Amino acid sequence: MAGKEISKVLKHAAPIPAEEIPRLFELLLESRKESEKTRRDIARFDSMKEVMIEEITGKYNFYEFFFSKIFAERQEAIKKDFEIIDKGMRENNRELIQAGVAGLSGVVASSPFTDMEKLRRMIGSVTG
Repeated sequence: MAGKEISKVLKHAAPIPAEEIPRLFELLLESRKESEKTRRDIARFDSMKEVMIEEITGKYNFYEFFFSKIFAERQEAIKKDFEIIDKGMRENNRELIQAGVAGLSGVVASSPFTDMEKLRRMIGSVTG
């Protein structure tokens, strides 16, 4: 197929003067070198992209695990406070209800992000 297309082009092309053939050959070589360099650059960028994707994925997985653990502790505390409130309601015990509500409001009002420096140290100790 390519041979037929080249033949068509050559039929309509003006003859190349003999003195221009070395220059044409140089241009073809330069074009080939540039094409090879571009191919190598693309391969290098593709491998860099893969490394970056792996790094980002690793960080995402770490942070997802880390924060799920932080909030799992809060969830457990909230669950315990509701159990205390439920027990207080079943037993008609105002002190238990108040203790459960106080504990619940303490957990809800506090945030694991209030001490960002402590959070950074915790993350740093895990990521090393």
